[in-house]
Amino acid sequence: MKSGGTITVTKIAIRPYTNKDLARLFGKSESTWRREVARIRHQIVPTERIGHSWSIKQVEQIMSLLGRPYEVIEELG
Repeated sequence: MKSGGTITVTKIAIRPYTNKDLARLFGKSESTWRREVARIRHQIVPTERIGHSWSIKQVEQIMSLLGRPYEVIEELG
């Protein structure tokens, strides 16, 4: 990065999310998202889901397994 530039990082809250919410956060379609989660489902702690939402602990595990969904935007001055 050149001097004088700024970096903007989008922050996300760790809270219960539905598959639809997580797909949107990760920038994927719902069907692609469901396939990816199906591959790692056996590694996610089997706690009860809250309705259709993943628990906070499960969301943390999903993000540690698939990476954190964030976007870095560099604004060069």
